[in-house]
Amino acid sequence: MLLIQGTGVQLIGWPAELCVRLAENGFRVIRFDNRDVGLSSKLDSLGSPDWPSIIPHIGSCDEVKLPYKLDDFAKDAAGLLDYLKIKQTHVVGASMGGAIAQIMAIKYPDRVLSLTSIMASSGNPSLPPGNPEVLSAMATPAPLSNDVEKISSYLVRLNKLMGSPDFPTEDAVLQARAREAISRSWYPEGLARQAAAVIIGDHCDRREELKKIEIPVVVIHGEKDPVVNVAAGVEVASVIPGADLVLIPGMGHDLPDQLISEVYRGILRAVRHEIR
Repeated sequence: MLLIQGTGVQLIGWPAELCVRLAENGFRVIRFDNRDVGLSSKLDSLGSPDWPSIIPHIGSCDEVKLPYKLDDFAKDAAGLLDYLKIKQTHVVGASMGGAIAQIMAIKYPDRVLSLTSIMASSGNPSLPPGNPEVLSAMATPAPLSNDVEKISSYLVRLNKLMGSPDFPTEDAVLQARAREAISRSWYPEGLARQAAAVIIGDHCDRREELKKIEIPVVVIHGEKDPVVNVAAGVEVASVIPGADLVLIPGMGHDLPDQLISEVYRGILRAVRHEIR
């Protein structure tokens, strides 16, 4: 089972309990760092995104100005499967990772046994936007500092804004996770390039391609997601033939410990469809 994380999130962003439970169910669970994050390749040679040139093209699908695009992430994931000599796998993606997982199912249908798309959209640019305050905070650059306290405070604030209002994570836990991520790899330059790929790629309509997916699909989305409006998850499930929709009340744009069981059960729904 291949797990794909979102923008700027390292493989340690997947809850350990979820990974353990999946492994105990008999899966070989594969977490990895996307390009430009964590311990994966850093693409300094591509430079910083040219935001003045990129922003006017939001919703146009014009990827010419990007350092790389979402399709490249999907190609990376398929390449990882090649390296590990895995012909087929169940794919689970969260946020940007959900979009990447969808693209894998579209571009590499022979490699994907089932798809679980979590808190991701179809790329339809006409979908309702997220919460303006949260989106503005996400667009605010990280502090230009190597001070761990400043960086961790920035990350904690973001995670609190994006998190599940009915299932809040304690500040101490968020602080510990931020410190772990910073210690493992703090690389805001890569985050900027990933964000550029998302801001164009996730406003590039995939609905016609999603309609052609023939594998079992489960769509999981929080009803209180402030980043990717819940309407996006509803739409993804509506356009993929036979897709199951799991809406979780009180869930935001995170995977809180309190909801691991629900997310776990949602993933298994996709897998069990494949088994039948």
